[in-house]
Amino acid sequence: MRKAFVLICILIAWMGCNQLDDGKIKLTTNLGNYGKINPSAPKETEQWGQLAGEWDCISIDLDTRNKTEAKWYSNKATWKWEYVLGGHAVLNQWWQEDTSPNPISKEYFATGIFIFNPKTAKWEAVVMNSRPHKISPKFEAEYRDGKIQMHDGTGKWLVTFYDIEENSFQWKYEILSDNGKWEPISKISARRMKV
Repeated sequence: MRKAFVLICILIAWMGCNQLDDGKIKLTTNLGNYGKINPSAPKETEQWGQLAGEWDCISIDLDTRNKTEAKWYSNKATWKWEYVLGGHAVLNQWWQEDTSPNPISKEYFATGIFIFNPKTAKWEAVVMNSRPHKISPKFEAEYRDGKIQMHDGTGKWLVTFYDIEENSFQWKYEILSDNGKWEPISKISARRMKV
């Protein structure tokens, strides 16, 4: 199990690598080539696969470092999704514009890989990001009522993809507050890019 986890992490690092070219970020994969589902993959692979493509995003994040004066910041980002592992899994890459006014998410890059486990009927995922420079614990996700909800089993946070349409979707990251209510601390509105 440990070897499989390490291999997945190495794959994420290799597939999600970004290169700097004249100071600009350049993806290592071909623009417009997002792969396709493998006919022998679980049909649920389409649940994340429906996001294959590139998305213009507006991200709104709550800066809570100053507890008495929390402040929302908005900035632009790009989110790319594609089929990998021969069409059996989905990989994403996220990057913010360098001009982001948000001190928390400035120069934030992330990549994750998602694969459906037919034995548990759940998605399994791992994510790496440029902050805190480590691989996340394994996440689980479920598709229900047109929404994808992702968590790590702690019950402390929840990520939801919702209002998923062919050319748009919404995303929110919520934490469980001390009063027992879910409170959003980050929201994303995504529109599919025309390629």
